[in-house]
Amino acid sequence: MGESAGEALAPGRGVNAAITEAEAAAAVPFSERNFTDDMIVVPVDNLFGDWLGWRTELESSGITPSVTFVSDMLGNPVGGIRQGFTEADNVGVNALFDLEKRHGIEGGSFLATISQRSGNSLSTDYIGNTFQTQQVFGGPTFHVVDLAYRQKMWDDTVEIRAGRIGTSDDFLVSPYNYGFVQNGFCGTPVGIFINAPGMSGYPNATWGALLKTRPTERTYLMGGAYNGDTSIRDLNNHGLDFSLDGPLFAIAEAAYERNQLAGDEGLIGNYKFGAWWDGNEFPDLRSTALANAFPGAGIVPEMHEGNYGFYTVCDQVLIPFSQPGDEVLRGIGVVGAVIIAPDQSLSQMPYFFNAGVAARGIWASRARDVAAFGVVYGEFSDDLRAGQRQAQQLDPQVAVQYQEIALEWTYIFRFREGAYFIQPDVQYIIRPNGTDTIPNALVIGSQVGVNF
Repeated sequence: MGESAGEALAPGRGVNAAITEAEAAAAVPFSERNFTDDMIVVPVDNLFGDWLGWRTELESSGITPSVTFVSDMLGNPVGGIRQGFTEADNVGVNALFDLEKRHGIEGGSFLATISQRSGNSLSTDYIGNTFQTQQVFGGPTFHVVDLAYRQKMWDDTVEIRAGRIGTSDDFLVSPYNYGFVQNGFCGTPVGIFINAPGMSGYPNATWGALLKTRPTERTYLMGGAYNGDTSIRDLNNHGLDFSLDGPLFAIAEAAYERNQLAGDEGLIGNYKFGAWWDGNEFPDLRSTALANAFPGAGIVPEMHEGNYGFYTVCDQVLIPFSQPGDEVLRGIGVVGAVIIAPDQSLSQMPYFFNAGVAARGIWASRARDVAAFGVVYGEFSDDLRAGQRQAQQLDPQVAVQYQEIALEWTYIFRFREGAYFIQPDVQYIIRPNGTDTIPNALVIGSQVGVNF
């Protein structure tokens, strides 16, 4: 993906530059993003240092390797279907090849990543809610993820990426989101995945290509086309099914990057707007609700080809703490996303939003620490509810889905210049799965990670 975590920080940022553009976070392989400072991408240390000189030797030859481990250990002492505790883990192995250094291809790079996931889901096994409480849970399996070529041209004003890539590596990205454990935030706001099965994200990659251009120094336009095959999430294909069986998934994004040029002294902000089209087949939700309630009744939902939606994701520094010359820039900022999929006959969650506030370096002695609070909200489809109410008239035990809300309070303690972190986390799930049939759940635990 072009730059390492250390290279993504643009020069000339002033005291108010407490948060870089989201592109800086996107330049880091997904499995490493918890090891960047979430409000600015700066170099981090490795637990095992220089790997007995191997890292220096590899990097001098144009290969930047990394090995990371992240574990989400959470339990729900109150609420949910039942009480319990689970652990979900991700081991990420990444190699970024600088093709200019290795083969003289100016502006070229190649990213290869693999992921090993293990553990169980607290949301699935104990709570029964929609917004997964553990951002690293994705089913216990080994997956080949990125096999992607990137080419920058014309003073980096044009960029092309192609290969096996995840759509969410580039679209709907804010660096703030990687400071949360709740999957409604971390990675990419989850609302788009609920309505667009063709959307792909780590650890599931698909064939795709994108083109990014910069009409001005403060704006960019980006569009991508991907294989929307939903089977890429199957645990038994290990990311090695290279077929092109799926329909088109297309997405486009326009962005304005505020106060991010050399010499800018204003508060940094990112404002992104996008739209997507998923060519998969979608069942009519009203009849689907009846079919699910009465599986033996022979109800066959009508299928429709294609669905669409819109989104915005924005982040903005509010209060800078840093002083000139500080190695780590500190401050308070806010982030928010809105995702709308207006066809309520096809979109399970037509209205989704999240909003959060994050503060890094509240104390100068803990400059890399991040404290954050966030809320995630999703409203289920009117058509889905209409079908559920109709089924409820015949079977009172049928639940009706309204809204689900997740609240999160979290704090990241970073040690050894970011080589590892410990992140105590508290979440409160309101109306799990959008119904009134599951008690609200309190979730307590921690996320930990190591950058080897």
